[in-house]
Order: sequence, then C-alpha cells, then structure tokens
Amino acid sequence: MSQLSNVYILLDKLKWFIYDKVTSAWDALLWTTHVPVANTKVMAKNTKIIMYVGEFLPPRIARLAKWCKKCEPFTTILLCHERGFVEKFSNKEIDHTILFRNKWHLKRLIKALPAPYILHGFAPKSKYPYIALEASKKYHPASPVITDYQDVFILYYGHNSRLRWLKEELPYEKLCFQSSDGIIAHSLEPAVARRMWKVNEKKKRLFFPLYADNDYFSSTPKSFSVDDIHLVYAGGVMGSHRDKVHYGSVQFHWLIDYLSKQKIHFHIYPSPSVLKPDYMEYEKIAKDNPYFHFHMAVSQQDLGKELSKYHYGIMPFFKVNSGQSDLKHKYATTLKMFNYVEAGIPILVSQDVRYQSWLVERYKLGIVIPKKEDFADIRRLICAIPYEEQINNLYKNREKLSLKSHTSRLLNFYKQLQN
Repeated sequence: MSQLSNVYILLDKLKWFIYDKVTSAWDALLWTTHVPVANTKVMAKNTKIIMYVGEFLPPRIARLAKWCKKCEPFTTILLCHERGFVEKFSNKEIDHTILFRNKWHLKRLIKALPAPYILHGFAPKSKYPYIALEASKKYHPASPVITDYQDVFILYYGHNSRLRWLKEELPYEKLCFQSSDGIIAHSLEPAVARRMWKVNEKKKRLFFPLYADNDYFSSTPKSFSVDDIHLVYAGGVMGSHRDKVHYGSVQFHWLIDYLSKQKIHFHIYPSPSVLKPDYMEYEKIAKDNPYFHFHMAVSQQDLGKELSKYHYGIMPFFKVNSGQSDLKHKYATTLKMFNYVEAGIPILVSQDVRYQSWLVERYKLGIVIPKKEDFADIRRLICAIPYEEQINNLYKNREKLSLKSHTSRLLNFYKQLQN
C-alpha cells in the first residue's frame, strides 16, 4: 500500500506540474498581448470589497469573511489556485470565487477586477500572495495589502530546509513580511519569523488568534462513563509512507495502539484537504479494530455538531514524533482547538505545543498531557477532574475566545491601513 500511495502522490504532482507549464505559456502570451480576462464582472452593490488571495484555501478565511460581513456589508472575492480550493472550507459568505491556473492568470485577474478595500493574502504558502501583492500595488496602488499567517515556514527548520518545495517558498515568505502593508498573526509564529527574517521595517501588525465561531457553539448533553470513553481528532492525517521527520506529528498509528489496548474509542475526522493515499491505511485499520473509527471529512459548518458527540478532542503533538523545530512546537496554533471549543468538548493537549497548552490551561479548556507515554494510561488523567466540571469550565470561558467578541479588532485593523 505504501508504494501505491507514493506512486499516486507522484503522479498527482506530475499532473499539476505539466498543467502549470502548459497553462503558464498560454496565460503569459495573453498577459504580454494585453488580452483581458473574461467573466470577471463583480457585483459589489456599492460596498467595500475584501479580496482574499492564496494558493491553498484554509478554513479560517471563510470564517473571517462571514464575521466581517455580519458587522459590515462587504462584498467578498476569493482568488484561489485551482489545486488548492476545497469546497468544504468555503461558505456562502464568499460572494465570488474565482480559481486561477498560474501566476500569469492571477496577474490578469488582479488587473481586471475592481480595486479592493483590502487585499487579504493568506499563507502558509507565500508565492501567490506575493504575486498578488505586486500586481495590486501596480494596478490598485490605493488598496492596502495584508498577509495573514497561521503557519510560517521558516520556523519548521530555519533557513536551510532539506525539503525542496519548502526551500523554494522561503524567499516569497520573506518578501511578504517585507512588502505587506500589514501582517495578521493567528499564532505567535510570525513574531518569531520577523526576527529570523531580520525584517526591521515598521509594519502594522495584528495578533488575531483563530477563535471559535459562535454560530457553531454546541452544548450537547452526554453521559460519561470511565468504561466507555470516546476521543476524537479532527484535522490532517498522513500515512506511514510519508516522511516521518516532517509529517510524524500527524501519523497516529502509535496512538491507535495505545488507546485500543485500554479499550478507549478513538475517532478521526480527516481534513477535507487530505489526499486519499494518506488515509487509505487508516480505513483498513478501522475495519479490523473495534476501538478505532475513521469517518468521512465534513465541512466546517457541520464539524462542531459531529465533534460534540464525543467526550474529548485531542491534540497529541509531541516533539518526539517529529523532526520539526522546538520553535514550531512552542509557537504554533491549529484551528482544531477552536473547533473542539465550538463543539463544547474538553481538550487533551500535548504539553510540547506550549502556546496552545497555555491557552488550554489559562481558559480551563481541558487537560495538558505532559508526555506521549501518558496516553498509554490516559484514563487516569481524564478521571482526575470530574467530567461535568471540565464541561462547565469550557462553557464559561469560550465566549472570551469567540469571533463574535473579536471581529471588531480585525475591522479596526483594516481601517487603520487605509490611512
């Protein structure tokens, strides 16, 4: 199965490589001959435009669009690469979705579309946000450009990654930090990256954690028995054929083994962006293991309701499983933590992810797990605090970490950049 998965992934990369080369030649010709892009009419209805641009759509963007529009009547446009658009990460609050083929096509789109109130580029990959930034500065010079970061690539391995694709992205990441009018940081990583890139220019910055979406808050009552515990994980998963240095944190065979031996149920909801070769072996394990359950991916709109069926959401990211840097573990954040908060289920989080475990402790959202081996006897830690008390603590504090409470800060940041 590992060889088959590797072949599938290689063929998928080859397909997109050829597609990029062929379409780039055509779009470069259209660009140099000034042929306009068809079908770019946008009905803005006399409202301000937020234009989101990036290669791989993360679920946070549609959530931000929705809450911005709850506060003001914006028109929202999403420009996303064809390869990176995931429908389950979008929502009806994105008024216009336009998929681009390559950098030349993106430039043509930026030129043809009306000037936005704000161009909101999104990472982790920075190549296309930077290309959009350059094009917008040329054709819409009055429109501020920001780049928002949750993951920052330089924190994975520093300046000298052994991964070719990541190494190719690093120069664009630095350029975005240097050239954007503002930076939105969803984690603590951008502050560290700015120092690593030696970016001294004074940029307007906003620290804006991912936050929980109030629309998805669930308070589903559930019984708790020490003999029938259900843990759930939602997010990225990788198969055993993947490089353990880079992907070891999301390879969960060890955890399936630990929990099954304790007769504790473990449920996984993979991210909609996970490739089939990366989850086929988990489906196979689930067929033979009564304590492991692998579910289909669901949209952000439905995820909270699904997760609310279980007792705990888990974030089992330990440094011993990954070759990624200590900085990455210390400062990173993930949306799944806020998905669990939305679902109303306490969180079991590794102590190694320092910022996230601090949030869990600070707001009494769950239990911090000191080391990987503690999952081999997780029932002892879970039962140390009455379950009802854990639930009540989470309910009491989740409004403080909600988009409803904080979106005004994002809109004020947009306004500051207009000056």
